Amino acid sequence: MKKPFLLLCLLALGFTPAGAQEMTLSKGYVMDSLPLADSVGSRLSLYLPSHFEPAGKWPLLFMVETDGDTYQSMRYMKNAAERNGYVLATSKALSDSLSLTQKVLYFGKSLEVLTALLPLDLNRIYVSGYGNGGELATLLPSLIPRVRGVLLLGSGLPNWELVRPRSRFHFVGVIGRSDFRYLNMLDGEELLDNRKVPNHVLYFEGGERRPEDALVDRGVNVLTLMGMAGGHVARDSALIERSRASFTTYVSQLWQAGSFLLAYDQLEEAIALLDPLTDTRELKAMERDLRREAGFKVQKRDAGAFQLRERILRDDFSYYLEEDVLSFNLDNLGWWRYQMEQIGKYKESPRMEEKLMGMRLESYVNALVDEYIRIARTAENPDEDGQILLRMVKTITSPATFENYLELISLTAKYDDFGTALFYLEELLKQGYADREALYALPHTALLRITPEYNTLISQYLKEARYEVPEPQDGDPDQGFNR
Repeated sequence: MKKPFLLLCLLALGFTPAGAQEMTLSKGYVMDSLPLADSVGSRLSLYLPSHFEPAGKWPLLFMVETDGDTYQSMRYMKNAAERNGYVLATSKALSDSLSLTQKVLYFGKSLEVLTALLPLDLNRIYVSGYGNGGELATLLPSLIPRVRGVLLLGSGLPNWELVRPRSRFHFVGVIGRSDFRYLNMLDGEELLDNRKVPNHVLYFEGGERRPEDALVDRGVNVLTLMGMAGGHVARDSALIERSRASFTTYVSQLWQAGSFLLAYDQLEEAIALLDPLTDTRELKAMERDLRREAGFKVQKRDAGAFQLRERILRDDFSYYLEEDVLSFNLDNLGWWRYQMEQIGKYKESPRMEEKLMGMRLESYVNALVDEYIRIARTAENPDEDGQILLRMVKTITSPATFENYLELISLTAKYDDFGTALFYLEELLKQGYADREALYALPHTALLRITPEYNTLISQYLKEARYEVPEPQDGDPDQGFNR
């Protein structure tokens, strides 16, 4: 049942007491856009746990959303906030095309509104994010001292240059082992350990996606436990024991599923987290037993070997892509095709660590090419030659992504390279593309799309072309069109 309550908010434009407003806030559901008059407060969304009471002091988890629907992001996080007793908030302002400085200022002003509006525990202000939002979230603890920690969900890592030794913030990461940023996260853990920054990373068997609800819940729970270990959150013996039992069950499930290396990593993380809070002898006994597993030894040996190979291949991909773009080297497309064939073999390997390496490499190559495309498109003088080559590479690394073929047809037609445009039109149609109207609306193709060759291909794959297709002559079914 929703339980509305009244809070008198002395907030007005500029956050002054003048023009006070009375507002009804409800518990247990997402309030999308608060009814506040100022431009900062009105763009805030809020979720209060169903057991929220204004007499207490409540931790805040602020979702940093820069890419999409803040309401859906709040719904994604609300179950974890509910179960762990956190106030959840976000702002639509951060999704605008603002500079980093403006986003940080908006976030700071949003905190001012929230701390004036709600009884927040100022020692427990946390931020969280996914994707680009996660990358911004990782900067905030270093830029705004009030932020105690960050919960990073399958996203970019902190800017290590901003992370000072013995920084007071807590870092919790949740990331899949087939995410191409997995190796970066392993490196990041080591750096944070060396700088004595409290950190805990939850890995899972998955890739580039939002973690499942149970993992998000566990991540928020870890923030609470780290606060207890750090002394700024009151110890809750019942919560600690529930957490210990939950970690034990989770590790046992990974063990039984044959994910020995992941189970061992999560045991180490759980022991480090819980050792200051409770008896961890059971977890340490599990750790000893797991080290004796033959499968663990194989996976550990494989992980070391394949991660080394992965780092070498990533360096090769980065080096050769830059060289190809700078020299417009179309002759190297065959090399890229061969590399993707090899990656496909890795992905089909019966050896778990090799399979994971293949999945990460495929994601890495595509992310690398995407970044080069972004740079080529957004430069002061856009590099269209570079875009053509990069789109050609992308049809190899991600053949089912239609956008790359469409861009190639448009860009090559712009320079009257109809042969290349027609080649990629047919490759696109072979992939199952069926939007006839879009094919007749591509920029720079006015002359190309009235040619017999263009319409012949569309007629062949989509049954009907916009313009008349001449009947083939006897003995020359393709009318001299060489594909």
